[in-house]
Amino acid sequence: MSQGTYSLTPAMDPYDILQVVKVLDSLIEEVSEASLLYFFSLKLLLNKEKRIMFLLINPKFRDLWLKTKMEES
Repeated sequence: MSQGTYSLTPAMDPYDILQVVKVLDSLIEEVSEASLLYFFSLKLLLNKEKRIMFLLINPKFRDLWLKTKMEES
């Protein structure tokens, strides 16, 4: 009898923290790594629903969305 093979690593979640931080870091011109906006964004994006929204919106508007969320808080 053959045994099925199982993946040792879980499937990558396209909305996990690693993915969202990579995208956030790619906005270096709009969101400086040493800024309050950057650290606010890290905290905001701990929420999975907000990570999903951040990754799904048009990349041109991601920094504006983050700034709006920071102003709302």
